[in-house]
Amino acid sequence: MKESRRTFLSALGIYLAGSWVVLQVVDVLNQNLGLPPWAFSLALTLLLIGLPVVAATAWLQGRAREGAGSATESRAASGAPLRLPILTGVFTWRNAVLGGLVGMALWGVVATVALLRDREPAGSDPEQGAGAGPVEGATGHLAVRTRPAGVTVEARTVESAAEGALAEALQFGPTPIAGEPLPAGETLVRLGGPDLVPLTLLVVVPEEDTVSIDAELVPDAPLLAGMLIVPAGPSPPGAGGMPVEAFLIDRHEVTNREYVEFMADEGYATPSLWPDAMVVGGERLARASALARLVDATGTPGPRTWSGSVYPSGLADHPVTGVTWYEARAFCLWKGKRLPSAAQWWRAALGAGDRSHPWGEDVETLRARANVEASGTVEVESLPLGVSPFGAFEMAGNVREWLRTDDGTEPTAPSVGGSWQDPAYAISIEWREDLPRGFASEATGFRCARHAG
Repeated sequence: MKESRRTFLSALGIYLAGSWVVLQVVDVLNQNLGLPPWAFSLALTLLLIGLPVVAATAWLQGRAREGAGSATESRAASGAPLRLPILTGVFTWRNAVLGGLVGMALWGVVATVALLRDREPAGSDPEQGAGAGPVEGATGHLAVRTRPAGVTVEARTVESAAEGALAEALQFGPTPIAGEPLPAGETLVRLGGPDLVPLTLLVVVPEEDTVSIDAELVPDAPLLAGMLIVPAGPSPPGAGGMPVEAFLIDRHEVTNREYVEFMADEGYATPSLWPDAMVVGGERLARASALARLVDATGTPGPRTWSGSVYPSGLADHPVTGVTWYEARAFCLWKGKRLPSAAQWWRAALGAGDRSHPWGEDVETLRARANVEASGTVEVESLPLGVSPFGAFEMAGNVREWLRTDDGTEPTAPSVGGSWQDPAYAISIEWREDLPRGFASEATGFRCARHAG
């Protein structure tokens, strides 16, 4: 009996230790190869199935070594049939090892098939379109470095800019990545990670060459939420070409949903957000008198396009309109920001000036990239093919945007970018309209900026 117990305990200890090692190997493979989530569970299940087999084999083989002779005499004396040799012939170490090898092989085959299937979009299935088959046709490569590192990368090839058609998304990362194959041509790249503001960029993958992205993502903190960073550099020549320090700017125009938070926090009743005097309706008025005119259709505080301090139904994520320069300024101050200067806005829209539009030089597909000559506004970030070189949405069309002016005596303020009301030819770096600061229309909105660091 001592021999069978010793054999049983030894085999059980070896099996449990070996199972732990196997599970550690599976975990390492999962981290490096991206195995399906159930791969670890399958391995654990197979090991649990093997546990009673090994336990039975150890006990029976131990009993057999204690002496088949004494066992035979005991069975003969009792007149019962001898069954132990039959079981020991089935539960052998050879059979146990072969069963384990078969189980491991089964796990390997299933995991490999699943891994290949999950990575199939990066293969060459012609029925899935160019975005799913970077090995077919003209190809290039994508390299991405980010600060911080370790973010995920999603790339979607532009199949038709005029129709806004994108290929199936390809997943890469974590960053840094180098030399990932992609179809040549325009590609929409989205970078993201936990507690980071996502960043969307439009790049051109060159044929048989590499396009490199070096980007900094902004923490998704209260003061920085929804913003992106624009590095220091020159503004476009048409905007003065002035050097611009690094700054942050909103990814998209301020929405009705965001503006209602300002109103709920009594933004119109907070004197520190407003100048002592404002020019509204052509008259210079004290703060209280001016605010009494900044009301909606029902006479309550709010944008001129609202009613009862409520924005139009279904337009929560459309840009807020019907606001004066003063209201845009007050909102940005309430958020701990400011309206962007002309140099900042144009740099965010066009970079250093090596392009005529936020997305580049293509004017043939302008209406698919910018909301112009339309019947109204569209949701923010709904035209990703018009994104600027730093990832800002709708900097051409949708609504013209108020800019900062520090000249307190100037009765007007610049608005730029064009709107849904404007003709396509007006969307260019030269487009600027100086409007009275107290002017409000259904085609004018804004976004905010702040210094970096």
